[in-house]
Amino acid sequence: MRSRRPAVLTVLALGAALTLGACNDAGEEPTGEPTGQTSEAAPDGGLPTVEGGYGEEPTITFPDSQAPAELKVEVLKEGDGTEVAATDFVVADYHGQVWGQDQVFDSSFQHDEPSGFSLDGVIPGWKEGLAGTHVGDRVLLSIPPELGYGEQAQGESIPPGSTLVFVVDVVERYAPDTNAQADSTPVEPAPDLPVSVEGDLGAPATITVDDGAPTPTEPEATVIAEGSGEPVAQGGVLVQYGITSWDNSTQQSTWESGGVRSVTVGAGTVFDLLADVPVGSRVVIQAPPSQGSGQTPGQPAVAAVVDVVGTIAAR
Repeated sequence: MRSRRPAVLTVLALGAALTLGACNDAGEEPTGEPTGQTSEAAPDGGLPTVEGGYGEEPTITFPDSQAPAELKVEVLKEGDGTEVAATDFVVADYHGQVWGQDQVFDSSFQHDEPSGFSLDGVIPGWKEGLAGTHVGDRVLLSIPPELGYGEQAQGESIPPGSTLVFVVDVVERYAPDTNAQADSTPVEPAPDLPVSVEGDLGAPATITVDDGAPTPTEPEATVIAEGSGEPVAQGGVLVQYGITSWDNSTQQSTWESGGVRSVTVGAGTVFDLLADVPVGSRVVIQAPPSQGSGQTPGQPAVAAVVDVVGTIAAR
């Protein structure tokens, strides 16, 4: 569960992306044991029991005992995938309840696809509890208040001082320095674009608008190197990007501010232009100044170089 909900990239001109770095602020450094293993046994009955297999929405039954005072992590089903690091971007299904309550306050199993999040942008109990687990694991987390939301209520469903219980299915993980394919195929002849892109394929990239380049009037995406992955469909897409205002006065890069991000294709944003682009590709996006329509007027025209590194598969 995120420590705060990152702002969705819904600005047509991508201008809001220039300030996205603040939306995935890291929490405190881990203080527990990021091993993915159960720590010392909880008193008076231990952890809840969980029914349902990996990929199925679970049913949680709580013991009569009090909630454990410490973070508890139990791997209910071991996967055979790669190990999750504390700074990874993770794709996962999750199901959350407050200790002792039947009400489910959040469950990705009730949505069309799993959720994607950086472990640097979630509550400390998730960061500590999921680090060291593996892709394919089903994990039970019991998170004490100090590693969750503390004494701050979260709406009506999570009272102050709540112990949170999650069942998490780890679907995939991406290192923060994941890029487009190093062996993606450059488009020949190279497209005639009003921007310059620097950076090898498979490595971070930067983008600069050429002097005197005309301001775009329509959003446009141009593949400059084609990957060999599946074409992007509607839903969650994982990207890295470098972005600049059209006058090059303001720049930002996910490669320098936390790594992989999740955007949505099919939500009526400029990222809809990534539809049908193969995973592993590098793309240049040009977007005009925002004109309202739900966006902030006055956002500048921007250009972005985008590496498509993965997708979140729909159910």
